Amino acid sequence: MVQVDNTFYDGSSYDPETVRFFDVAQEGAQVRLIGGLVAQGALKAFEGLRPRSVVVMVEGQINRSCVNLVEVLHSPMRQPLVITSTLPHYIGALDVLIVITENGADDKALKALLTAAQRGVATLLLGPSAGPLIDEAPKDTFVLPTLPTAAGLSPARIVASISTLLDLFESDPSIIADRLQHLSDCIDEEVESLSPERDELVNPGRKLRSYVENSRIVHTGRSDMGLAIANVIAPLWTRRGLVSTVLDYPELMESLPELRGPAPIADDIFHDPFLDESPMMVPFRAVVWAEEEPGVPDAMAQSCDGPSKGALTQALRLLVRGQSATTYSIEEKDL
Repeated sequence: MVQVDNTFYDGSSYDPETVRFFDVAQEGAQVRLIGGLVAQGALKAFEGLRPRSVVVMVEGQINRSCVNLVEVLHSPMRQPLVITSTLPHYIGALDVLIVITENGADDKALKALLTAAQRGVATLLLGPSAGPLIDEAPKDTFVLPTLPTAAGLSPARIVASISTLLDLFESDPSIIADRLQHLSDCIDEEVESLSPERDELVNPGRKLRSYVENSRIVHTGRSDMGLAIANVIAPLWTRRGLVSTVLDYPELMESLPELRGPAPIADDIFHDPFLDESPMMVPFRAVVWAEEEPGVPDAMAQSCDGPSKGALTQALRLLVRGQSATTYSIEEKDL
């Protein structure tokens, strides 16, 4: 009797790092999809609008932090960007509504879309691939398509979508589409450098992951953009098991004595390693985003190509790098 090898289908032969990296590898394609929609005129309803406000109804800390990053990248804005978890009573035909949810059965989001549609509000839905929310969304709501192969959270999708919508208010769609194509290519370059097949010497994401192993982790940024990126990465890491937090740069500087703890016992000339107990303290590590130099001890800076490639490109490349760090396995040889 012939034995059929089903390991390809049950996933047992897949490398765990490669599996975890899959959604990270799709981030360039997420942006490319949006660029294609702009080029096709699918977002024509938003072109040239002059809204009174842009309301973003969002749940979840990571999603909310992605929206805050867009606000920083587009500051100063021509219209208020209202980030909320409930539909404002004032919303009407002069406003634009964006709904972000990962729940395909999000009844609250569906009610908000229906109410907004009845009031003549232009609406955009960033949701999952399927569910009652997608099926029952108002016909005038533009439901952003999803990649058929992507399943996990995509910061690039959220940031690029909202950024694109804001650009459509003022810029030529063909220029925006070309810009998104270039952006997706830059993300793909970053993804290639982060491949699980690359070791720490040539993989900035793996190097970052090794640096923070077995540490208390604080993310920060000296610039508004760097801090906004830190606010996305910290909860994303925590959600995936790398428990960390975020402080703004002045707060981090003030907290360094407490975070770093007492001087190493080895520096004490009276310390007897055979008689004295060694206090157990988990090492502290900081990650300073969008900077070439950390500027503080026990910290690693994260940067990419210079400002000539644009703030949005830098931000999304760094977000991809931060995501990738959660996908690598740490072995003794890596430390």
